[in-house]
Amino acid sequence: MRGVNLLSFIFASQMGGYAMVLLDGVYAKWFGLFGLFPGLKDPAWFIHHQIDATLFAIPLVLPVVWKRLPGPGLVKGLIYGVLWHIFVIVVSLIGAFGGAEWFQRPMSLNAQVSTFILHLVWGGLTGFLYSPPEKA
Repeated sequence: MRGVNLLSFIFASQMGGYAMVLLDGVYAKWFGLFGLFPGLKDPAWFIHHQIDATLFAIPLVLPVVWKRLPGPGLVKGLIYGVLWHIFVIVVSLIGAFGGAEWFQRPMSLNAQVSTFILHLVWGGLTGFLYSPPEKA
């Protein structure tokens, strides 16, 4: 990953992923939102989620993407969170139309709103905390 501050990226993406889990757990059932995931109660799920939080943030910090997104890191991350959520919806629809068992149970509107907010938190915090390498 040329042009990526690896330590900053790992820290930022892990904190973004953890913030998602924390928000989902703390605000579970708040206005009918959140509480979608097992969180820290299931260590295997949590570790898998944290790995995903880092892997799925790779495109955000690649210089070709990072430099093209407008604004400071927070704005870049929020935009990426929105784009990521749209990507997840598209993949879900393709899976559902293709008959994939995983996607046969549509998410409720509350779950969609919750995951949208969680993706904003993940992207926003990851973008905010990430420091690209300085040019020499």
